[in-house]
Amino acid sequence: MTEDSIQQRIDAAFRQVSQVVWIVTAQDGARRGGLLATWAGRASIDPARPLATAAIAENHYTRELIDSSGAFALHLIAADQVELAWRFAIGSGRDRDKLAEVAHRRGASGSPILDSCVAWFDCQTFARHSTGDRIYYWADVLDAGQPGHAAPLRDDELFSLATETQLAELGANMRADIAAQRPLYETWRVGLSE
Repeated sequence: MTEDSIQQRIDAAFRQVSQVVWIVTAQDGARRGGLLATWAGRASIDPARPLATAAIAENHYTRELIDSSGAFALHLIAADQVELAWRFAIGSGRDRDKLAEVAHRRGASGSPILDSCVAWFDCQTFARHSTGDRIYYWADVLDAGQPGHAAPLRDDELFSLATETQLAELGANMRADIAAQRPLYETWRVGLSE
């Protein structure tokens, strides 16, 4: 059995899990941005202490904004908002303002809150942990809202609704991210055994 066939089996098994797609936004002064993520969500079952977590790649502009502002907002969107998802999925906020022409307001944390979404969570970070290729943030949820009533968009729906061009762009972004992130992960992993 080749290593490629093992990796293909692992990838196929992971694709059985359909994850909710989140738009993560952050702002520091005039700098603002966002990205599409699947590694985010509720971090506590205690309703008196609502917590959220998000895992953001080290090389992303939004990670810089979260680190400098100490805050982020999470947004669930519906399947009929797939074009909004692609706005945040493709390219970097270093190159364009992903929030331009997107109706939003500033939350208590200072993070952009999208007007049109299924639900939003305004979050203030209190802990950060690096695992090389990802930074895991834990945050207090300061406020939340549920302006929409549709089911949240899932990654399998996003891919099924994508054009060939969008899939190609996403694939190129992912390959570039892997190339940038793999050395960070490997350095972190080696450091664990020292």
